[in-house]
Amino acid sequence: TNVVVAVVDTGVRLAGSRDGFANPLVAGYDFINNDADPTDDEGHGTHVAGSVCQATNNGIGVTGVAFECRLMAVKVLAADGFGTVETVSNGIRFAANNGAQVINLSLGRSPVAGPSQTEQAAVQHAVNNGVVVVASSGNDGSRRGVSYPARYDEAIAVGATRFDQGVPPYSN
Repeated sequence: TNVVVAVVDTGVRLAGSRDGFANPLVAGYDFINNDADPTDDEGHGTHVAGSVCQATNNGIGVTGVAFECRLMAVKVLAADGFGTVETVSNGIRFAANNGAQVINLSLGRSPVAGPSQTEQAAVQHAVNNGVVVVASSGNDGSRRGVSYPARYDEAIAVGATRFDQGVPPYSN
C-alpha cells in the first residue's frame, strides 16, 4: 500500500484511460520529448504498469500484483520501443531522486553490447538511495545470458517461466 513504483518504459496511459489506473499517481517525466507528460504512445509501458498496479474490482482489464501502490510513469523509450543508454539512465536517476521505492525496467540491451558505466552508475545510485531495481532478463531467446541492466549485480533480474517451471524458448 502506497509504495511508489516507477515504471521506466514507453510511458503509461494515465488515469481516466480505459486501462483503469485509479491508483494515486506520482509525477513522472518523459525523457524522449523532454517534458512532464509521460503518455505512452507504444503500449508496452501501459501493459507493464497494468501488471504491476492496475486497480482491482472495477471490471476493467486485469488486476495488478500491487494494486494499491502509487505509480510513477517515466518514459525512456520512444514510440518504436527503442531508447538510449542515456535516456534509460536518466529515467533511473529521476525515479530514484523523486521518491520511487521500486523501479521496474521491463527493457534491456543485449549482453553482447556489454556493460555501460553510465547505466550501471544509475542503477547503483538508485540502490544506494534504498530503491529496489527490478529488470527484465530479456525476451529474445538469447543463450548469451541475461540482458543489461538486469545483468548488473545491483539489479534483480526477472525472467519468464513456463507452467512446468521450465524456461520458455524466448526467455534469456
